[in-house]
Amino acid sequence: MNLNGAQRAAIIFAQLDDARAKNLLRLLSENEVIRLMGEVARLPAVTPEDVQGVIVDFANEAGAYAQVHQGGVALAERWLKERLGPSRAGEILSELKVMLTQDPLAFLNVIEASQIAAFLKDEHPQTTAVVLANIGREHAAKVLDRLDQELAADVVRRTAELQPVPLETVQEVATMLQNRLSDLSRDAMSMTGGGVSAAASILNHVERGAEREILKHIEGKDSELAESIRDEMFVFDDIIQLEDVAVQTVLRAVVTRELALSLKTASSDLVEKLKRNMTERQLADLEEEGNSLGAQLLSKIEEAQSGVVKVVRELIDQGAIPIRRAGDELIA
Repeated sequence: MNLNGAQRAAIIFAQLDDARAKNLLRLLSENEVIRLMGEVARLPAVTPEDVQGVIVDFANEAGAYAQVHQGGVALAERWLKERLGPSRAGEILSELKVMLTQDPLAFLNVIEASQIAAFLKDEHPQTTAVVLANIGREHAAKVLDRLDQELAADVVRRTAELQPVPLETVQEVATMLQNRLSDLSRDAMSMTGGGVSAAASILNHVERGAEREILKHIEGKDSELAESIRDEMFVFDDIIQLEDVAVQTVLRAVVTRELALSLKTASSDLVEKLKRNMTERQLADLEEEGNSLGAQLLSKIEEAQSGVVKVVRELIDQGAIPIRRAGDELIA
């Protein structure tokens, strides 16, 4: 089988067990995870010989990887959920499904709508209509929103009147756009989700121990950048900064046993704040769970803290609780 580099990487990744796969994904950026999962999801059926050939090229110890695991959407979905959480994984999977159609223009689905609009505004409206007809509908709508109103109306009209377009024509449009993209500077063109907020979002999905080490490493090279990332993040200790009403919302959503485990290394101030916002029944349940836990590994405690933080972040994303960032001001 004739495979390119990205496909070879996907085949090697598909041979890893869950533990190794998770460890590797933690070392990748979100965009790298998305690209790799895209290749895993569209990986064709492979034979043991194909896998052995790829691994022999990659390492001398091919015998350790003799069992062949296939790629596929289900595998990509499972790993995406593990790495990025159900909500973000769902968004990415919808994009991957568009990519899996082999549409030459599918690459546009991971580029900011404003950037697509910027380099389509000078193209012929018919070209724009072809582009929007061949990308995800929601993404196309976002691009349309960023076009001049008169141009947008013309594009919609042409899209409605568009007859089936030969694949060769779509491929020509895709090639033209890819060339345009490659000519843009990195400052003018970037993939979706870059910047400090993206870095913080990625770290929010990393285990707490690794999260601290990564930030420590960044701080050694650029203390201001590390501080900016921290300002965008929400970690376990930040629960103490939540308003009492928000804390009560969190307490209703978390699993009591997980909360009890997470509090084993928590500060006395945080423990006091949580208990102050509990009902008598919640306090009794927490005490019962705490007494039954006994000695626990630090890794288990940090895992529980990550679980509690995940609940808080989901509530924040849903708008169920507010959160103040560094530099926020209260306006009367």
